[in-house]
Amino acid sequence: MEADRTPISTSPKISVVVPLFNEEESIEILVDQVVDVLTELDLPWEFLLIDDGSRDRTRERVLARCAEEPRIRLIGFRTNFGQTPALAAGFEHARGEIVFTMDGDLQNDPQDIPRLLEEIESGADIVSGWRKERKDKFLTRRVPSIAANWLIGRVTGVRIHDYGCTLKAYRQEVIQNLPMYSDMHRFIPALAASGGGRVSELVVRHHPRRFGTSKYGISRTFKVILDLLVVQMLLRFSSRPLHWFGLLSVPCLLLSLFSLLVGFVDEAGLADLAVLRLWTITFPSIAVLFFILFVHLIFVGLLSELVVEASGNLSRRLTKSISKEVY
Repeated sequence: MEADRTPISTSPKISVVVPLFNEEESIEILVDQVVDVLTELDLPWEFLLIDDGSRDRTRERVLARCAEEPRIRLIGFRTNFGQTPALAAGFEHARGEIVFTMDGDLQNDPQDIPRLLEEIESGADIVSGWRKERKDKFLTRRVPSIAANWLIGRVTGVRIHDYGCTLKAYRQEVIQNLPMYSDMHRFIPALAASGGGRVSELVVRHHPRRFGTSKYGISRTFKVILDLLVVQMLLRFSSRPLHWFGLLSVPCLLLSLFSLLVGFVDEAGLADLAVLRLWTITFPSIAVLFFILFVHLIFVGLLSELVVEASGNLSRRLTKSISKEVY
């Protein structure tokens, strides 16, 4: 990863982070639109563009704009890593008190940034955009999105309409200690809310794609479902992993006891010595296997407790960055 670290004398109030992957046609329009909005706000700002290993002229066009405006900065990956690592790199380098994220394909509207800023200044820690009138294909994009948003809200308990909308605003302290890998960026509102973060949602504009095709598409659906399981574990069991593995071990213990009891039942239909012998050997063996799995899960839980205490758990980090208020 390479970053243009142009020194800026004034600490920015606002940072705008935009991941890019093969978006050369959009760069000029995107930069002009965002800079116009930030200039109108009359607040110190910086604009971070993350080149996620583009294979076209995206990086050259961003560098040209960096040369014109020192508040525009480039973070470049040598290869394509994905949207979440790109956003994580932007969060790492962002110095603003309030961080905005948006897509680089011109479907998000920078004119919504002032509205998100007002919501943050009203007390929210995260403001998530809701593409209520989404300009994407209904069956391949919108229907899976509706289903995913319902599932994520159901599992995490944080009900917002559009987890997949990249247009969001964050307080800097909220994003400092959150896990950012795989496709975890879409779960930031749920993770922040678990630490006491105040999550709000605003309807934002959404435009049809003007150039090319989506670079971060529906192919990630299965990975998002797996990430949801990880988030559920982080939300509920990050402070006490033994509880998580303890719950997983209970069915193993019950199956072990059940198999053991069945193995010692001499039914009338098992008078045949060979069948009876097979019956009384097989089920106790199954009982032993399930009991070993039960003990294994318990010890994994205990080992996880040691790892959590040694490394500092998510709940503790969230408490430090979000929940605690000093007056």
